[in-house]
Amino acid sequence: MENIHKIRTADAQKKLKKEKIDGILISSLKEVFFISGFHQDRTILLLTQNELYAFLPKMFVDHFKHTCPWGEIVIYENLYADIEKKIKDLKLKKTVFDSSLSYYDEAKKFEDMGIKKLNGFFKEFRMIKKGEEFENIKKSSEIAAKAFNIIKPKIKAGVKEIEIARELEYTMQKLGASTRSFETIIAFGPNAALPHHETSERKLKKNEVVLMDFGCVYKRYCSDITRTFFYGKPTEEFLKVYSIVDKAQKAGVKNAKEGVLTNEVDKICRDIISESGYGQYFTHGTGHGVGLEIHEEPYLNTRMSVKLSEGMTVTVEPGIYLFGKFGVRIEDTVYITKKEPIVLTK
Repeated sequence: MENIHKIRTADAQKKLKKEKIDGILISSLKEVFFISGFHQDRTILLLTQNELYAFLPKMFVDHFKHTCPWGEIVIYENLYADIEKKIKDLKLKKTVFDSSLSYYDEAKKFEDMGIKKLNGFFKEFRMIKKGEEFENIKKSSEIAAKAFNIIKPKIKAGVKEIEIARELEYTMQKLGASTRSFETIIAFGPNAALPHHETSERKLKKNEVVLMDFGCVYKRYCSDITRTFFYGKPTEEFLKVYSIVDKAQKAGVKNAKEGVLTNEVDKICRDIISESGYGQYFTHGTGHGVGLEIHEEPYLNTRMSVKLSEGMTVTVEPGIYLFGKFGVRIEDTVYITKKEPIVLTK
């Protein structure tokens, strides 16, 4: 399999040529990794139409050479002065940086060099997952789903939310994950009615809802999954709400296809919930992109209208939240193809 980072480097260089940009500075750690496969602080990349330069400390030289042999190394003494010198030596007339990914002091230094802002240069690349990127998200999703199946039988009356969260995270790491992809949400009973509940010391009681929203990181790529179930004998109200959310979620997944707009997927889920009389209790967007970060573009909500394309990885996660009672959310990480969407969190 060809190195995905080398492919990304070439793709980005084609875009530079197309947009008549001589070079782009890359300082965000996630974008540095995306282009080079190298993941260490104090590294800035300068990507030109034909070359990739890495400004880094001497202690990283061997690591970078091994990771990104197609890049040229510049060992810096004064980082920003050395970057400015290289730009002048290469006679780059139009050099840009993404200010949305730079902290204030750094952005000011770049602007003082005459480097222009150009936000979102890598956005279209980051939305499409190829090759080993897809394989890593798939593996991350499989680990999360498998961990749920291991932990669910252990959830009994008297156990604390925080205990389940810790054991779930430990299980995901035992299965190969490096860490959790976000702060694990374990919510019992009325706590499940809070979409972003903070996992607490609360103990599970008999005949209560359990909502688990979690994910993990595998080789820097994230997964996201939510499961809701009833511990004990489910009430009629829970069964009714669950069936509505389940119907909405399945419809959303089914329609998450290439060419469909993100807000259309949101509308499909939202209409099912609204027509069932619970529209006011669905209080967030239907989903979001997943990749190097747990929340990426595209977003499946009422505001964003982006055509889904093959290679995008998104969540579909409608929910209904009845404050003081319980909440239901069902979420899967889904890979978009030219045909049927692939649910990764099985």
